[in-house]
Amino acid sequence: MTAEKALRFSVSEYFFRLSTESVRLHSNKVLEFCSFGEVINSRAERANDLSESYDAEDMREHLRIIPSEGDILLNVTILETSANSLEKAAEVLAEALGQTLVLKDALSLVMFDLVIERNATELLTKLGLTASEADAYRVCLKRKNTNVIPFPPERT
Repeated sequence: MTAEKALRFSVSEYFFRLSTESVRLHSNKVLEFCSFGEVINSRAERANDLSESYDAEDMREHLRIIPSEGDILLNVTILETSANSLEKAAEVLAEALGQTLVLKDALSLVMFDLVIERNATELLTKLGLTASEADAYRVCLKRKNTNVIPFPPERT
């Protein structure tokens, strides 16, 4: 039997709306109705890679615009392995962002990643790519500021 962990926290209205949008996007991706817990379980492993995919400033701005703290009670049961992944990710992301983060902040950033991924995929399918081609291509769309400025090719 797989161990589960019940989470209970208060979130902002924006966080709540982001969570319902994440459920919609994920459900449409897998073509079945999903719970918020299923969304988290499917995305939790990705949390540790977020600092490599996004600029710290973009993630800080997301957390500023969509604060985690609020008055709406959110209850969700997830796999214990997902909870562990999110807790570890919160530590990694806190270091990358230079600020204190809690589990629900890491969860917010996971949903941020999902929204970006699905919106990029939807755009690409509008361009005529199949859903699987768009999923593969959107991986290329993630940007990371590497502080490297490419030199233009030399003219001969």
